[in-house]
Amino acid sequence: MNKDSRLHYIDNLRSLALLLGIVFHAALAYSPFFRNIWFTADPSTHGLFDYITHTLHLFRMPLFFIIAGFCSTLLIDKSSNARFLHHRSKHILLPFIVFLPFSFAVYYHALSFGAGIANPIPPIFAVFKVIKEPVVSTMHLWFLWNLFQFCLIHWLLKTTNLLGNKFDALSAHPLFMWVVLPIVLTFSLMGQSIPFPAPDKLTPQLWSYGFYGSFYWLGVGLNKKQQLICSYHKYLWPLILGVALSLTGYFSLLPAAPSLDDVIAAATSGYFAAAGELHVLHVLSQGLSVILLTAITFLLGHRFLNHQSKLSRSISNASYWIYLIHVPVLIYIQMPLINTNWPVLVKFIVSVVVTLFIGQISYLLLVKNTWLGALLNGRQTKRKVIQSA
Repeated sequence: MNKDSRLHYIDNLRSLALLLGIVFHAALAYSPFFRNIWFTADPSTHGLFDYITHTLHLFRMPLFFIIAGFCSTLLIDKSSNARFLHHRSKHILLPFIVFLPFSFAVYYHALSFGAGIANPIPPIFAVFKVIKEPVVSTMHLWFLWNLFQFCLIHWLLKTTNLLGNKFDALSAHPLFMWVVLPIVLTFSLMGQSIPFPAPDKLTPQLWSYGFYGSFYWLGVGLNKKQQLICSYHKYLWPLILGVALSLTGYFSLLPAAPSLDDVIAAATSGYFAAAGELHVLHVLSQGLSVILLTAITFLLGHRFLNHQSKLSRSISNASYWIYLIHVPVLIYIQMPLINTNWPVLVKFIVSVVVTLFIGQISYLLLVKNTWLGALLNGRQTKRKVIQSA
């Protein structure tokens, strides 16, 4: 692949990973498993949304961190270590600092609005009344905080040349992908509940370094070995067969949905306790599912999404903004829907479509040509690759 050509599949996979977050968070409201956890839990639920939420959770953010590592290497190769750190500070750390307090305020208003209008009130509100000193969360912005930490480590390694350039290439070696990565993921997830939580604390979460950090470094290696990606297409069908088997194991071992007491304990301590007689086996099936689903999505994107249109470019540019605002928007939409007798699938579709519409329109009218648009995506120039992954 010509290094000077725009990598459209990277653009499109990045926006896909972000926008699937809207689908994921919308589906949580109608999932029986997450009924006691999610802000907008609806009395109408369906088992289909358990499969949607768990499956998306397994690969969506690992895919995002692969893309992020890939783009970080592109940025370093095209500029310098110093400019890389400046760029990442401006487009990742600064939006996190700006949007975190804003999100706290909007979440508070949205949840207060929901408590006054929803009938019945979602079960999580009973937890809010009990917990007096909840652990501070970075909410859905955790990915920015974790990504900046990975970028800072990446910058330090490059600046000090501590590991040289060999480690970058080794992270795309088949031995790393199919031996080292599963081992690291298994040890990283062994102490976590299933499904694994979001590393949403302000203090560094070491398990996230092993889990999401491994995918970030895999993206670094894939950038160095782009010519090998096409050779992996022939493994798509075996990968699909493998993920069908691993997902069967994952869902068959899934524990019972958390009770309100479990949620209260987790809100007090900051995490759900890992438990279950078959926890080790479940972690293994979960880790394998994560790797296979992420690999399949990346390869399908490389094969079928390596093109650009005005629509895909517009969606790609707006996806960062849409993700930053989508959870409060969903709360404002889904709380009134609790009071309706609409079929659960209709509620879900309305939630997703209206959120995407509001996000896209607000980006075009309020963000695109403003300082905020420059903060999130950089100046609108003929960029070669995306700048904010």
